[in-house]
Amino acid sequence: MSELYQALAQGLLIGATYGLLALGMGLVYGVSGVVNFSHGDFISLGMFMCLALYSAFAMDPYVSIIITVPLMTAIGALVYIFLIRPMVGHQFLMVVQLTLGLSLVLQNGILMVFGGEPARTPSFVESKLIILGDVVLRVPHIVAFVVSFALAIGLYIMLRSTDFGRSIRAVHQNAHAAALMGINVGRVQVLTFALGIGILALAAALLLPGTPIQPTQGLRYTVITLLVVVLGGMTNFVGIMLGGLIIGIAEAFGTIYLDGPIGLLLPYIIFVAIMLFLPKGLTWSSAR
Repeated sequence: MSELYQALAQGLLIGATYGLLALGMGLVYGVSGVVNFSHGDFISLGMFMCLALYSAFAMDPYVSIIITVPLMTAIGALVYIFLIRPMVGHQFLMVVQLTLGLSLVLQNGILMVFGGEPARTPSFVESKLIILGDVVLRVPHIVAFVVSFALAIGLYIMLRSTDFGRSIRAVHQNAHAAALMGINVGRVQVLTFALGIGILALAAALLLPGTPIQPTQGLRYTVITLLVVVLGGMTNFVGIMLGGLIIGIAEAFGTIYLDGPIGLLLPYIIFVAIMLFLPKGLTWSSAR
């Protein structure tokens, strides 16, 4: 029974961070219709930025967000303006090819600068544990859980209660009508993409303590994010967070209870099983 509680706790904590990763993709897709296949490589870029800051200034990953988040937000804006915006409205496959190419550029750029060996970025909370009976919780996972849910709630309030949030929702519903109402659609799309990349920089710092990193890890995060957004609904905040928790729990159960490839495949098996019964994802179930 203790293993069950451990798996549930571990899955919930890491699943919240997966939900945060997916919120960035959901925001971008909702406003511009772009599915960013370089999503995971931006997460990897954020992690290696934290590594560079630690190597140069001994800066803890949690402290480094004061630099990495604004920097990656600016990078996101530039990427959208010069690379993605010219492709928006063209064939979907052209945008897919562009983001896949961007993924290769980021991956190989990181490889050239940092090399191919796995690396770690220490943190002052990396080895700290909280023991609740038979359940052992890592403090970095707890921090990631709390910050992820706090940011998700903040984003939800922003979308509902601010002019910028209402502009995002208007562009999502009908970009042409939003433009006729005086909303600068292009500006909203740029800022939303930049916000999505900034969220990834924060998520990268939350995932980093105690986690070995390497330049090729981006694909894994992209696949996990796609699982979560498809499972939860591309633009459904509640569904996305719930989807992140489901994938996180499935991953934890696979790690603890199953050995070998089956354990690694469990999140994908559960994803397929859910989609067979709920082909529209958790958006369908939440609308009932």
